[in-house]
Amino acid sequence: MRRKIASACAAAAITLAGAGAAGCSDNADDPTPANTPTSMPETTEDTMTSVDATASAALTTARETAQDAINAAVEAVPIAFAPGTADLNAASDATITAVATALKATEGDVQIEAYATNSDEDAATDLAERRANAVADVLESKGIDRERLSAEGIANPDNVNIDQVKITVTEN
Repeated sequence: MRRKIASACAAAAITLAGAGAAGCSDNADDPTPANTPTSMPETTEDTMTSVDATASAALTTARETAQDAINAAVEAVPIAFAPGTADLNAASDATITAVATALKATEGDVQIEAYATNSDEDAATDLAERRANAVADVLESKGIDRERLSAEGIANPDNVNIDQVKITVTEN
């Protein structure tokens, strides 16, 4: 929350500084008074709406940038498990480290989906949940607050690699 307030204050300062400078001119023929902004919001409410919109756009951009970095890392070296287990393969640690680094740049919540397949639906669900929690545990060990992490196991999904994980950054 503190970071959002600080970001909003910084955005307000930038907005106000830019608006104040917009009316300045070195041209003696310019009829605009030097201390009259050309596009100041009319009310404090307008200013706050503008600041809120700027802060929201910045948070969205940060979340999208983090998601792009996560997608690139997972695509390059997928977070994967030994078949039929919740044991992460050796290459997954480097990918999870890259994911943790990207997550530290945003405040968004994190949805972790892991998959498993088995003719016994309950066994598949159990394995998928253990896989998702294994990834959440490693992310937490790398400094990501567990309260941000949501782990979901999905049994017998269609059209996914069951030995891999999907990570999505969401709004908090």
